[in-house]
Amino acid sequence: MKQFIYLLAGIICLSASVDVQAAKLTVRGDGTVIDQKTGLVWQQEASGRMPWLEAVRFCNQLELGGMRGWRLPFKDELNTLVQPATGKQILIDSKAFPQAEAEVYWSLSREEQQPDQVWGVSFADGKEYMFDRANFNFQARCMIETAEAVYLPLLNKWAKAWSEQDVKVYLDSYGEEFVPEGGSRAQWVKQRKARLTKPKSINIDISDVKVIAEEGSRAQIRFRQKYSSSTYSDEVMKVLTLGLERGELVILGEKTISKIN
Repeated sequence: MKQFIYLLAGIICLSASVDVQAAKLTVRGDGTVIDQKTGLVWQQEASGRMPWLEAVRFCNQLELGGMRGWRLPFKDELNTLVQPATGKQILIDSKAFPQAEAEVYWSLSREEQQPDQVWGVSFADGKEYMFDRANFNFQARCMIETAEAVYLPLLNKWAKAWSEQDVKVYLDSYGEEFVPEGGSRAQWVKQRKARLTKPKSINIDISDVKVIAEEGSRAQIRFRQKYSSSTYSDEVMKVLTLGLERGELVILGEKTISKIN
């Protein structure tokens, strides 16, 4: 299972710069902030300014929120906290991170051919810059991954495609092994195409995501799903079975376990 998790984590790192969604942050009251979109947990207070190597050590030694295993984020991970400019002087959620400053924060990303050059992300302009790791002092905002972080990119892509009524991306989220609960695969595809394209608008909101089982190369995740369209709305609890096909994480099973009034 560890090898499976590491493989999926590698997939996420490779794809992080392709589809970065807006952060959905929740302050947890223990000095940490969780992003419901990525499953990443962030240190609420930064480290104070220090050289890069000290920042790496600081995060690796951090114990916070009853958790160990913190690390400095890669630049694509740090970029998920950058918010669009709205006339404010700092491009980060100041409610979630009240002590954040409009300056550069260290990342773990280095240049392969120039190992002394390290990337930083500026929350003053939202841009990435490269620095000599020994000659600059910046802050670190440490992070740790939850078990759900591995699976959230697929879940978010699936929900986004559904909301945007993008039939191809939605159906591509399902693996070849997927078997619908009732009827044939061909009937299911025909039904899903109709249900995605018929409404004038659709909105899918996913929350309370929880990994409930992991075995071999498969996992089950449970979550709350709010569906609203121009003609219908409901709220249910669902379980998806996920697994790898040709190196990609896909949906192999789908079940509604309860309807929420």
